[in-house]
Amino acid sequence: MNVLIIEPSKTYCLLLEELLRGYSVTPTIVSNPQDAFIELKNSTFDFICISMHLSNMTGIEFSTQIKSDVNNKNPLTVILSSETNTNKFPKIAKNEANYICQKMDIDSLKSLFSSLTKNEIIKCERSGHVLYVEDHLSVANMTMEILKQMGLSITHHIDANAALTAFESSNFDLVLLDIILPGDKDGIEVIKQIRARTDGKSLIPILALSGKLNSTQRIDALKKGANDFITKPVIQAELAARVNNLVLAHHLYLQVKQQQHALEQVAMTDHLTGLYNRHFLMPFVEKALMLAKRQNHDVSLVMIDLDNFKPINDQLGHDAGDEVLIAVANILQASTRVEDIAVRLGGDEFLMVLPYCNLAQAKEKAESVRKKIEQIIIKNASVSASFGVSSSQNDCFEFNELLASADKTVYLAKKYGRNRVEN
Repeated sequence: MNVLIIEPSKTYCLLLEELLRGYSVTPTIVSNPQDAFIELKNSTFDFICISMHLSNMTGIEFSTQIKSDVNNKNPLTVILSSETNTNKFPKIAKNEANYICQKMDIDSLKSLFSSLTKNEIIKCERSGHVLYVEDHLSVANMTMEILKQMGLSITHHIDANAALTAFESSNFDLVLLDIILPGDKDGIEVIKQIRARTDGKSLIPILALSGKLNSTQRIDALKKGANDFITKPVIQAELAARVNNLVLAHHLYLQVKQQQHALEQVAMTDHLTGLYNRHFLMPFVEKALMLAKRQNHDVSLVMIDLDNFKPINDQLGHDAGDEVLIAVANILQASTRVEDIAVRLGGDEFLMVLPYCNLAQAKEKAESVRKKIEQIIIKNASVSASFGVSSSQNDCFEFNELLASADKTVYLAKKYGRNRVEN
């Protein structure tokens, strides 16, 4: 939208410009009626803001004059008065002006501009939480108002140390950061500390702001890790657009990460039981054995082979067989600690990998699982399993050797009557 501002005060013009640009408005600013008439001849405006006190006429007189000009298509006019008592506002008719508002009543001005522009501020396409670091409170309050209207939540701090503390304890979708800050750390230091992190927070987008940096310093901020840069005083519509783009980009990044994690889970887990599969097993167990050797602790394996599983499949059907596998998997999952994993090797064979667990402890764990499995009843069929246990406590840190040892003891458990634990 195009707006004409007629205001002798340069300071107040800057204030109006900030307010209006927050609503995606393009303002044209003049200081006197003569220049305003020239602009009206050359351009079309959606509405006009007029100071009550002009150089050679009142704002109402100017508004009345342009409304009587058929070439101006009867534009909306807003008279801005310095009068603090609104009861003293003159009564105006629509052929004189459409609105009259107190100059320093910022809330009323925002409400009026929101109505006139149909609240055309850019809305953020996703909800988000912004960490905003700005020590000039008047600028901060105006910017936070824009961010709130975009649908974003804001945590505001005036110095780097407080901002970094907040960043550590909360999750954010964007850091909006003034480079020049009070105290012992500036915005560049905040950027460096965020980018130096080793977790996912290191990639949160950063939008840097400053009105005092030269081009070399701005480029340095980008090199240090800022995703984007805006020179102050900012055009609020531009700020809104850049904030929206960065928040959206962060959400898309998180979505891709979630999809990647989901794909990894599909690749690393057994589709029927939800247990890990061989693809996950190898890197996990290699790392576990390497740490065990370095830190001088034990890793044990428990191999589980279901007894007489083929007759259950043949006589009761594959659905019953799947029920058995799922029931066993649930027991294994419930029996693992945070550091353990349970794996379906294939068919009716399972494996538990137990770091920080010696042979005696692994046998005790296996016996507990065995007792739970023998309580499973599927379609009147009982279930049992044979267990083989091996451990690195004899200075064996090769997975293939430990697996072969566990497999051999499973064979012994089968040979000696099934539904038992051997090592």
